[in-house]
Amino acid sequence: MGKSYRGCNKATVRCHGSDAENIFVALSDIFVSEATWAKLIARDGQQIEQYRQAYENGEEMVRVVLRPRFDGGYNVEDGRHRVIAAKLAGVGFIEAAIV
Repeated sequence: MGKSYRGCNKATVRCHGSDAENIFVALSDIFVSEATWAKLIARDGQQIEQYRQAYENGEEMVRVVLRPRFDGGYNVEDGRHRVIAAKLAGVGFIEAAIV
């Protein structure tokens, strides 16, 4: 399960676990287009709101899957709803797998 961090100030935080390396990425480095954001809020707003509340309550969430962008930052391969919810909750960092 993934965690999020509000109080970090580094762009990427690496934490080593027993089975894999967990990467924490700044949400400001994750790109979600305005069109995708609007479409998902309109279509799946209730689900995103539930995820937002979970992030605000400090619940563990499944990590998102990101792909590096040519010009820097990341695109979301899996977890757009979670990324939007985390941004709405004011979370600074989100746990991710980079592919």
